[in-house]
Amino acid sequence: MNKRIVVSLIGLAVIFFVVSLLIFLRSKDQSGEKIEEQAAGNNAEISEETSVARVRVFFLTEDSQLMRPVERELRLTGNKEQGYKQFVDLLFKGQPSYITPIPEGIELRSLYYVGSQKMVVLDFSEELLDRFPSGTESELEFIYFIVDNLCYNFKEIEKVKFLIAGNEFESISGHIDLEEPFYPDYKYIYAPDQQ
Repeated sequence: MNKRIVVSLIGLAVIFFVVSLLIFLRSKDQSGEKIEEQAAGNNAEISEETSVARVRVFFLTEDSQLMRPVERELRLTGNKEQGYKQFVDLLFKGQPSYITPIPEGIELRSLYYVGSQKMVVLDFSEELLDRFPSGTESELEFIYFIVDNLCYNFKEIEKVKFLIAGNEFESISGHIDLEEPFYPDYKYIYAPDQQ
């Protein structure tokens, strides 16, 4: 065989070997990264521990003009929005011998936290318009029952915006303007630490 052909073949074999080795090592690194990512994902699921928080839920009573506190426990995970949703569910459930100013059949469709504005957006079902009793006092009780409770228990929430069926409405029953977010007004609750 010609010496030149042998040298060329050996050169090609060495190039082929080096390229194959690089491909093998690179694929091994990528599979190792995937395994590490999967392990990190599993650890994230495991490390998302549930914590128990004591909250103070304020309800209306027949013998007081101010909402009165009831101590409750709330199981929270690392997800803020899920914790807020669990808290709103507590409001909807109510408390025996207390008044909850939320008409029956109303559902919370969704909840969003807008961190840059320190605002929670609550989107209620359309039944809110149909089943809501008329009157300014009813609207104020409903609005501040939700706003004061959320803002009192979660200091990172400074205001609450109400939507109905994903849309802004001027009012629930024609009295209080819903187009702007609401800030808490603690004159509706009995909380000596907020006075």
